[in-house]
Amino acid sequence: MWRLLEVARYFMSYCLRAGMVLAAVVSPAATRAAAVSAVPQIQHVIIIMQENRSFDSYFGTFPGANGIPSGTCVPVVPSKPQQGCVAPFHNILDANAGSNHNPYDAVLDLDDGVHKALMDGFVADQAHPTNNDQGTTCYSPYIQQTTCWVVKSGPLIHDVMGYHTDAEIPNYWAYARHFRLHDAMFPGVRSYSLPSHLQLTSEWSANCTNNTKASTCTTNLNPPLPTHQYPWVSLFQLLDTKQVSWRVYNGAGGEADCDPGEMNCAPAGLTGPFAPTADEVSYFWDTAPMFSYVKAQGKAYLAAHDVHTDQFLLDVAHGALPQVSWLVPQQDFSEHPPFGVTLGMNYVTSVINAVMQSPYWGNTVIFLSWDDWGGFYDHVVPPVTLQPGGGAAYGLGLRVPAITIGAYVIPGIDHAVYSQDGYARFIEDLFAGGARLDPAALGNPDARPFIADSLTSLATLDGGTVQLGNLMNVFDFTRAPLPPLVLPDTTPGGLLAICSTAWAAICTSPTVNLSWQALGARITGVTYHITRDGTEVPGCAGTAITCTDQPGSGTHVYRAYAVVNGVASPQSAAAQITEP
Repeated sequence: MWRLLEVARYFMSYCLRAGMVLAAVVSPAATRAAAVSAVPQIQHVIIIMQENRSFDSYFGTFPGANGIPSGTCVPVVPSKPQQGCVAPFHNILDANAGSNHNPYDAVLDLDDGVHKALMDGFVADQAHPTNNDQGTTCYSPYIQQTTCWVVKSGPLIHDVMGYHTDAEIPNYWAYARHFRLHDAMFPGVRSYSLPSHLQLTSEWSANCTNNTKASTCTTNLNPPLPTHQYPWVSLFQLLDTKQVSWRVYNGAGGEADCDPGEMNCAPAGLTGPFAPTADEVSYFWDTAPMFSYVKAQGKAYLAAHDVHTDQFLLDVAHGALPQVSWLVPQQDFSEHPPFGVTLGMNYVTSVINAVMQSPYWGNTVIFLSWDDWGGFYDHVVPPVTLQPGGGAAYGLGLRVPAITIGAYVIPGIDHAVYSQDGYARFIEDLFAGGARLDPAALGNPDARPFIADSLTSLATLDGGTVQLGNLMNVFDFTRAPLPPLVLPDTTPGGLLAICSTAWAAICTSPTVNLSWQALGARITGVTYHITRDGTEVPGCAGTAITCTDQPGSGTHVYRAYAVVNGVASPQSAAAQITEP
């Protein structure tokens, strides 16, 4: 699990030594922007796409951001407000449950979301029993305190209303303070991971009656699983046409996402004739192997363009970074519930540190975001637009966190409205002379209703217009470059507190068994430490990654930290148990 972090630290030292909205108004003049010659400082774009968090769940209390309004309380049953409500609360736990996050659940969360948007259905949707497709069975120890409990009873049954602060995700808050935090970033589709990643890489999510002909495909926010292939054009094809180098760096192993956007299921990989190889991440998050164009280029082409995340660190160390990079996490580092926030933050930090400690820092832009809201509460109504010719549409997805990191970024909070389609637009303006992902121009026309990366504004149901921000405007190339912000990535993750065979947070035995992930064999001089309720647990200090404790009655909070060659890491997000 820690292979990536080990390799990251090794090569950092080496370097030091050496969607879719269904409508819109398009400004033709704005569909072609400055070519790369206008911003020569940017030579590389890296998109780090994590999983399933809303803006309010990560930055709802960030100073100055459009965060959780005072007095917020979401009803347990929207149609029966007399049954009470759940207020947002600080969730200190590493593992969260989230909720269903397919198109239907988006409508439930927003309470319609088209003709009205009350943003009051989150609690009711999470409490629905279909949120766990296997009843009360848990498929990972990381969720013993959340998902299994969520379907039964307990104070965390409504953890969609929980939010994290810099106590749990300090590095993300540090990036937000020092670089550019976007508090109005929306996915291009209102759906779960698969359509979101299709939108990110092809500007469309569709279903096809003939999987070899793009002309038979129609828009679909809940597309079928790719046991076949996607025949429409993608950014990979456009970049090849414009001779722009690119790679998808993915983590090995299964993924935690479910079909179609359920809260909990057994992690599993794709099977069938077009399944990824054992070294490729599953299909929800890495769509490149599923496109007909990519398949047609052959196995050598795929092997050169779709590689393990470790290769990213090698490419940074050896000066071989392509112009465009997509980083796709493995499940452990994804932050997709039930996997914890600490491991994901460490993974992201390790790859950002590698760039910051290399010659690439001065000419690289890093876009960090999350692919969908994961069912977590957010108070901002996503833009709802009109289809061409009229008619209501779902519009953009629910708001997600987004940070732009780079030497020439203008620091601060950006309140402009963005779609994640803006990432493709930025790449096209920078490297492809402003060309858009136009199926006809690429010789493979399809029935997509509009070219999403061409949109500059959205026509709303009330006759108004929402202007979309241009990511080119978050840079100032006349100012001195910002210094790198190298942050610790040695916080132990995956902390578990287990006190009964049922994996429940309510204990039936006096002994608590604690375990966490090791930092890796290449990291020397490491000791691990556990705190209980803010006080060090003496029996847990040392080189082992397990220990036991008998805390006595009451509710107890455990956190982990590491000391590496005398330097202490931040404390991890928490695990919690209650002893009778």
